[in-house]
Amino acid sequence: MFKITLSFVAAATLVASAQASDLTLDPIIVSASKIEQSLKNTTSDTDIITAQELEEKHITSVIEALRLLGNIPIAQSGGIGQQSSFFQRGFSSENTVVMIDGIRYNDPTTTKGQSQLEHLMVNDIERIEVIHGAQSGIWGANAVAGVINIITKKPTETLQANTSLEYGSYATTKIGANLSQRVGALTYYVGANQLKSNGISALTPQGESPKQYESDGYLNQTINAKLGYDLTSADALRTQLTLIDAKVHYDQFSPNDVPNEIHQINRLGNIGYRHTFNSSDYFDTTYAITTFDKKDPLGWTSAFKGVNKELNLLGTFHYAPDAFVIIGGSTLQSKDTISSKELNSKGVFATNTNRWEKFILSESIRRDAYDTFKDKTTGKIGAKYLFDEDITLSGNYGTAYRTPSLAELYTPIYGNVNLQPETTKSFDTTVQYKHLSLTYYNNRVNNLIGYNPSTYVNEQVSGTSTFKGYEVRYNNTFADILAMSLSYNKLFAKDKNGNALIRRPNDTFNGSLTYYPSDKLTLGTAASYIGTRPDTDYSTYPATLVQTGRYTLWNAFANYDITSNLSVYLKADNLTDKLYQEVFGYGTYGRTFAVGLNAKF
Repeated sequence: MFKITLSFVAAATLVASAQASDLTLDPIIVSASKIEQSLKNTTSDTDIITAQELEEKHITSVIEALRLLGNIPIAQSGGIGQQSSFFQRGFSSENTVVMIDGIRYNDPTTTKGQSQLEHLMVNDIERIEVIHGAQSGIWGANAVAGVINIITKKPTETLQANTSLEYGSYATTKIGANLSQRVGALTYYVGANQLKSNGISALTPQGESPKQYESDGYLNQTINAKLGYDLTSADALRTQLTLIDAKVHYDQFSPNDVPNEIHQINRLGNIGYRHTFNSSDYFDTTYAITTFDKKDPLGWTSAFKGVNKELNLLGTFHYAPDAFVIIGGSTLQSKDTISSKELNSKGVFATNTNRWEKFILSESIRRDAYDTFKDKTTGKIGAKYLFDEDITLSGNYGTAYRTPSLAELYTPIYGNVNLQPETTKSFDTTVQYKHLSLTYYNNRVNNLIGYNPSTYVNEQVSGTSTFKGYEVRYNNTFADILAMSLSYNKLFAKDKNGNALIRRPNDTFNGSLTYYPSDKLTLGTAASYIGTRPDTDYSTYPATLVQTGRYTLWNAFANYDITSNLSVYLKADNLTDKLYQEVFGYGTYGRTFAVGLNAKF
């Protein structure tokens, strides 16, 4: 039977590349409620990107993976490794909580506490779960637009080893290897990966090619390790570590500057214990530390460091065959060496889920106490009705908030210690018919934190900003040899005065076809269209409004399995050599090619 690839959508069909006979149409996710749960039993609007899809399409970074979805616009200031932003449902990056195996990745040293996805490579990723909509009732502060939970590969029961090699345009090389197995009560997984590229010029005037200027290179070395030990049949210990060592060149003032270099080392680690009561219920506790070390950021300071320390407790109780409650608590401390300040919080939450045949209902409530802000109570309610095998209707309503970052509070001149959290009310609904789904969402934000140019200080902005839109998705396979995925996203992201927010495209369209002419050969092509995308030209005074959208990109790939354990591939991106920019004044890649080899033992 030929391989099939579909597109994972929360209330529609799924994405996975596997033998058709083994295709799983109801995967398990954890991000919707913090425990493993069947996708069809969750109400949240969810996207899942699997390891199979990442490997089949030869995706390099998490930023590139999110571009597959089409509903999270990306704005990267240059080539791979350069600073990036993403806009889940139109919200800026700081409104999304990013986790790696449940470890918080949001960086307290950034201007608004956002995460930096540009240094996350995908080699050791099992899947990426993207939960859309307000999730503070489950995950706490800053889960306004949603949650991105990156889940890395688990140890295997038998000894397995994998290696990969790739070489492509701009002298880009990728080398990766991993090893895992179970030895009695002990399990382990170790992965090591390196990406090196000459890159392109970060700064590039609009309408010009970055090839005309000096290149800004990138080096990323990442290690992932997991270790588990079963104390008894009901008790288990686990620990893991992710180390990301990245060096990126950048242009400070002009495209031909002698490049500065940011050296960033991110460390994520945790240790956990789980006691299992029965096949469904357990108690789990985890302590995690994340550190972000940077040298020569923007060329004006020598070094700084940020730290997150988080303790999580969680317990589950199934009080009926189709009903369960989750109760948990957490403490979080975030600090940096720039302000020499810290933010501390304690939270408790509860989630209840019931299913009555065709109807599913879920409710969550959370209370967070702060030493800097007023305490916050948030919640979420979701419902889904399965009319039959072909038609479902789901909806969610939630409240959420974003806390001011350390920089917004304490940066000299600009900081304001009187800032309070932004608040959001979020609603979405999805209707699915067979392979077609339609989602509508509406978010209203109050107490936005903004910079006041007349006082040079961050201040609360009165009024309501609106983030709303709709998504149409279609995913199907034909005769077991052709897979089609189509999506269209319409976004309205406006401030209190009705002005469109910059770098969010009004329209996005993604389409892909994957053809399986034989068991050994896979051919694929994809296109993405970015509509009108407002941006700002800060080189003029006063700054002027410009636009960087209205372009289409084409990609293609070919995979061939030489044996069951050895495969080769070719891929080409931006086939038409389109000249475009995601951020005004910053370059993007022209036509690129790569060839690679994967081996499994």
